[in-house]
Amino acid sequence: MAILANREGPVVTGGGSRGFTLLELLVALSVFVVLSVMAYQSVANMLLTRDIIEERTRNLEELHLFYLVLGNDLAQAVSRSVMGATGRPETAFRGGEQGSVWLLLTRAGRSNPRLEARSEFQRVAWLFEEGVLIRRSWRHLDTLGENPHHDEPLVRGVLTLELAFIDDKGEKGVIWPREEDPVAISVTLPRAVELTLEKKGVGRIRRIFELSPAPGWS
Repeated sequence: MAILANREGPVVTGGGSRGFTLLELLVALSVFVVLSVMAYQSVANMLLTRDIIEERTRNLEELHLFYLVLGNDLAQAVSRSVMGATGRPETAFRGGEQGSVWLLLTRAGRSNPRLEARSEFQRVAWLFEEGVLIRRSWRHLDTLGENPHHDEPLVRGVLTLELAFIDDKGEKGVIWPREEDPVAISVTLPRAVELTLEKKGVGRIRRIFELSPAPGWS
């Protein structure tokens, strides 16, 4: 006797897996785009922060070197006049020079590693040209005619510069820039020098350099 059984089971189609729907692909793509934008902004902010830190570091290094060199010149300043290229004597210490020179002085302590037959004194000028502070030093102290010099740019991006001399009574006189004709102001040696500068990316800085009493060279 044959028994017929009619069993119905689930119908299986395909290979047992299904693909992503269009909606799922759009969601995944949107998430990827959002994460990419966030990562790009993060990297851009890091690069911007790095550039700002490097610029501020350069500014501080420039200013530190400038104040160090200028302070050394002022600390070594002496009352020693010189013979200029025109054959006329120039005072030891002067400010408010015509043109770009805002300070001119004679200093001691010039190094002489080769033991050359020359003076330990040196003529030094500080210039302000197109936003750059430059230190100029001459090879010879007293000379007639040509006198080679060396220019060393120390600070860039300077917006304004003010120089003032302070006398023994504590009174301050603005030397550079001058509102009237920029005639040089010559002194033996002031009690102190006040320098105020404004540098791009740093702001306004004021420093006072006190000068020590110098021997009476003339």
